[in-house]
Amino acid sequence: MTKKILTIIAIGFLFFSCQEKEKTDSFSENKEVTKWNIEKLNNRANQQLESTKWDSMLFQQDIETYDKFAEIFRSYPLNKSPFPVAEYDYAVSSIPFTIETEEVIFKGVRIGEYENPESEVISDKLTLLILTNDKGSKENTLVDSRNYPYLTAQGIFEVKNNEFDWVFSASPDGFSILMLNMKLFDLRFGETIIIYPQIDKSFLYDQLKDSPNNYEDFDKFKKTILSNTRVKNQLNSEKNIK
Repeated sequence: MTKKILTIIAIGFLFFSCQEKEKTDSFSENKEVTKWNIEKLNNRANQQLESTKWDSMLFQQDIETYDKFAEIFRSYPLNKSPFPVAEYDYAVSSIPFTIETEEVIFKGVRIGEYENPESEVISDKLTLLILTNDKGSKENTLVDSRNYPYLTAQGIFEVKNNEFDWVFSASPDGFSILMLNMKLFDLRFGETIIIYPQIDKSFLYDQLKDSPNNYEDFDKFKKTILSNTRVKNQLNSEKNIK
């Protein structure tokens, strides 16, 4: 199998906030390992400590990429420095989107993983929306496959009077978290997070037990979000950013 280009080399992905989904991985590892338990995770952790298991070519490639684009990597909430990893076979996805009506504008991003590196089927693990009410608001995301079998991502949303930094991690045993401006969300209780920035620079939020995975058409998911009673009530608040 031909190696796919790692996320950090897809520099257009970095500059243009993942306008296209990115598949990233390094070749190897037994594809039959699909169900992870604590023993398999422990074995994987031990592999990371053995230099004989490292993907040396990938490591060198990451070092060279970081040397060229260090300033970009340092602009994220967590600096993305090179580090060695055991060989793996994994593809991850980041898809930005916008929800716009006559009254409101949300900027959002979907973070997920491919069923396998050859597949086009994505399982979303996080859907993050932030009320911006500004078509020009900026969003930047970096999704990373290097922590396989853990899915990791981070990013920045800029709104009119504030900035939202976030870091996401999903474990293959089902535990995942989002940390956004030091607010921790345990995503076992809902994988869709909606942030409502307030005029006074605070923010309110919703956590919904819903996901694009539940819909064949993403537009149906967006309509469901906008028709949610909690969301509708929050959007009526006079304290939201304008």
